[in-house]
Amino acid sequence: MSALRGAVEQNNEFASYVFHTQGVCPPEIHFRLSGEDTVHQVRFVGGGCPGNALLVARLVDGKPMNAIVEYLSGIECRNDTSCPDQLARAFAAVKKGDLQPAATFKVAEDAVSRARVCFIGNLDGNLEVLTALLHAVKYEHVHAVYGIGNLTGLSEQNDNVVSMINKHKIQAIAGQLDWQYAQGKEAAPVAPLSLKNRDILLRLPQVLVFQIGDQKGMAFYGRYIQDLPGYSDFAPFALEMNMVCDLTRFMKDESVFPALEAMTPQFSVRLVVFSESGEWKHHDVGGVMFLGIGSAYENGFINWGILENTADGLKYQVRKTRFSPE
Repeated sequence: MSALRGAVEQNNEFASYVFHTQGVCPPEIHFRLSGEDTVHQVRFVGGGCPGNALLVARLVDGKPMNAIVEYLSGIECRNDTSCPDQLARAFAAVKKGDLQPAATFKVAEDAVSRARVCFIGNLDGNLEVLTALLHAVKYEHVHAVYGIGNLTGLSEQNDNVVSMINKHKIQAIAGQLDWQYAQGKEAAPVAPLSLKNRDILLRLPQVLVFQIGDQKGMAFYGRYIQDLPGYSDFAPFALEMNMVCDLTRFMKDESVFPALEAMTPQFSVRLVVFSESGEWKHHDVGGVMFLGIGSAYENGFINWGILENTADGLKYQVRKTRFSPE
């Protein structure tokens, strides 16, 4: 499957698009097309009037793109445009070939080279744990805090956790539950997320690329990325993810490490961080450092990882301190 078709769902032939708006409140419009031009699942993401956005989405769902453009074009709200008008412009960009299907998974980059970073993982929607972690990390003098997925969990505190992550500008990636909840698929006893926080989760990347010292790294949560519609083994960082998730079973099967070492020269990074296993791990194989980021809270302790660039190379430590949630 080509990169261009990376967002096509093979069974139903859906292609997903992300249009970056101009002059309106929501910064992005997400939508899907099936067949030639049938519109599905329009979503105005990141702001605006939710009632009007939902109305527009319902009215256009299942209709041919060409047939509805004339009803959307030219409507003004502010800045000589509007949300419906921007949607019409998105459709026009698709028709002209200026807007291509989105990649299967989103990759974000921290472009600043860091000397000392902190990893937190599997918060599971625990606000008390997140608060305690932020207090502890304050004394670590780190240059960045990276959240390695599953910020949310089977918790009624998910909304508050996402709000705090956003407030403190923690660079986070979406874990499996984060992705699920972003689609509005919470199940009892999980309290529904606010629209604002659902949009925050939806815009999280699945992969974070970062630089520490002169070493480039990538972080991802786990296997669910491989199950996203249109996932390709030829996508950027797919090799690293396949080796961690499938070949080594999250670095649990050391018998395959010789095979892993044979593949590491093809890696695009020298540091791979993952979190699905919920275990704190550290392996050096074939010149690549593999870090498993475990749960933020377990057995009466909060946990976090510190990675530092030193004169002797990268140094990694797992910190923990006793904590008793109220």
